[in-house]
Amino acid sequence: GTEAHDLGTAFNQLVETNEATQARLRQFVADASHELRTPLVTLKGYAALYGAGGLADQASTDDAMRRIKQEANRMGRLVEDLLLLTEMDQGRVQVAGAVDVVELVSDLAADLEVIDPERAVSLDAPGSAIVTGDRDRLTQVFAGLTTNALRHTPPGTPIDLLVSRGPTTVRVEVTDHGQGIAPDDLAKVFDRFYRADVARARASGGSGLGLAIASAIVAAHGGTVGVESPPGSGATFWVELPAAGPGSA
Repeated sequence: GTEAHDLGTAFNQLVETNEATQARLRQFVADASHELRTPLVTLKGYAALYGAGGLADQASTDDAMRRIKQEANRMGRLVEDLLLLTEMDQGRVQVAGAVDVVELVSDLAADLEVIDPERAVSLDAPGSAIVTGDRDRLTQVFAGLTTNALRHTPPGTPIDLLVSRGPTTVRVEVTDHGQGIAPDDLAKVFDRFYRADVARARASGGSGLGLAIASAIVAAHGGTVGVESPPGSGATFWVELPAAGPGSA
């Protein structure tokens, strides 16, 4: 009950928090290095093969150039994602314009029907739901959630989109009817570089940063993001943003 005891407790908490932060930073750097190392090894391998005269004909050279371009593009996307996360961490995002969330989600629903005509896509939304934010960044969030629903469910699996408007918030839900997310993974899906199925994510070009970026963008807009996945009932990713303008009536 003394001031010295309170000061000691606060100092211990500060040390523990700092150690946890440093551990997360070390893990992040290690993960980023690992992700960059994989395409770099491929690039070095093709360069060595070319230097050793292993690309004897034009067809082999063309195929090597195609793979080099693919890996270079993958590295470029990863670097851009890391830079975007840095911008989000520093709060460098413009949140100044009125954005109709219903319009954004309606466009994405139409995109899903074009990309995968065999899939049933439903949309439940009011006439409008206005928030204040960056239209491109919010589109990136919702597009990332719908893309995940496509990527991680079998062909033909329905996808349900819901936009609801409350007195102070606008909520968007993206629900798939796939196998869902394991309980151990639920708390980690928004962590940077986390992937429940590493092999499948790498094969499809995923870096494990998409949901982390979505979470950072939503936080920069003063909102929250989460996921629910009852056993055997698919997964629902949701975003809540502060309502603004006529959409908050």
